[in-house]
Amino acid sequence: MTEVWASIQSNLDAIPLDSVIQGLTLTTRQLQHVANPRMMALASLQDWREALMRLRSIRRWLPTIEKQLPLQQLIVFLTALIEMDEDVDDQVRALGLSLPMLPKEAAHDVAIEFLHFYSPKQYPLATTWVYSWKTGTGALPYLLEFTNEPGHNGKDRFRAFGAGYAELFARLGQLDIALEQFTLHRWGMYSNDIVLAYVYADYLYKMYFTTSKSIFSTIPTVLGVVSYLLGLPIPKEAVPTGIPMEQEHSPVS
Repeated sequence: MTEVWASIQSNLDAIPLDSVIQGLTLTTRQLQHVANPRMMALASLQDWREALMRLRSIRRWLPTIEKQLPLQQLIVFLTALIEMDEDVDDQVRALGLSLPMLPKEAAHDVAIEFLHFYSPKQYPLATTWVYSWKTGTGALPYLLEFTNEPGHNGKDRFRAFGAGYAELFARLGQLDIALEQFTLHRWGMYSNDIVLAYVYADYLYKMYFTTSKSIFSTIPTVLGVVSYLLGLPIPKEAVPTGIPMEQEHSPVS
């Protein structure tokens, strides 16, 4: 187990992450600016649109949402999540019911991303790529295969802990403790995000990206995948060929 954490630490040390942390910090600042109850009346629709478009799930699904729902109403639903401040499963379920035009997991990702980047310390990042209830796969179970309970797949492992976000948040809290133990908590409230995005990038490279040279030549580096998963632009230097990648149609979407 120690060897796995040491390997993650060594590999992350080789990746220039300053721009990623700056980007995540800006995402949180913009969301807190528009959604802060004291500032909400001063935020324009354009302010909201710019802040929300920093979220990967919103960028992907906003065109679908706006075909049936004006942006103003989506804002009402999102700010209601903050005001609920109760059981996270109820919060996520509430937005899912409010966005019937989206697949359930997509609506849940919108809720989780919004809550997480609005309040990173209170709400861990628990989107589908971190853990999918449907398939039992994702960055967290992939990481646990190497660091805890080897031989158990994601569905078996999480079934014992319930099937709600509260239980998933508890597991992510345990990860946060492990990162402190292995000196991987260096990115503050975004440490879990960075480590999980790196782990999922590792999973994607091993499972998909190396199966075809033609695909691999257009796939970004680990920095690019980490940036993409966390909703940030893929740096030009993170695409080996220099060819822009169609993000919404890539294997990591």
